[in-house]
Amino acid sequence: MEMLVDLGDVCVARATRDDVGTIERLLADDPTSPQHVATNTLISDDLLGAGHTDTDLGEVFDEIRADPNQDLLVICDEGDRVIGTLQVTFVRTMARGGGVRAVVSGARVRAGRDSLAIAKRVFAWVIEHCRARGARVLIVVTDKNRAHIHGFYTTMGFRPSHDGLTLPL
Repeated sequence: MEMLVDLGDVCVARATRDDVGTIERLLADDPTSPQHVATNTLISDDLLGAGHTDTDLGEVFDEIRADPNQDLLVICDEGDRVIGTLQVTFVRTMARGGGVRAVVSGARVRAGRDSLAIAKRVFAWVIEHCRARGARVLIVVTDKNRAHIHGFYTTMGFRPSHDGLTLPL
């Protein structure tokens, strides 16, 4: 595991292929997920189950990992157990003078009494990580139905400055 930063009781590392199943289960533990597991406590891997199997996420992981503009990250506790994940995509655009936009998606931290504090420390680091990679703006993509998370992002300095529209294809 390639650790990127030690934040005390947690660290942020690049995801490995072995993390794919846990990442999938973390993403499923969300009210917007069709595989949602209704809970507000720390989720165990056995409760979340094996995960969705229609897509070979191992192949998806390999594609993401091969792209230098993608950071698929995991948050690990002191026992090296994956307790969170997020993906950062760096996009060079013509807008903002050819600047780089960093886009965070799929951000999750397992529910628990310290999950908010962990998320704050991780996002403070993510902001600096994106600056160091040359990003001029950091965008967080989150479903409008995750209103409980929007307040968290506001406390981290994010503002609802744009509206996005989606079209399922």
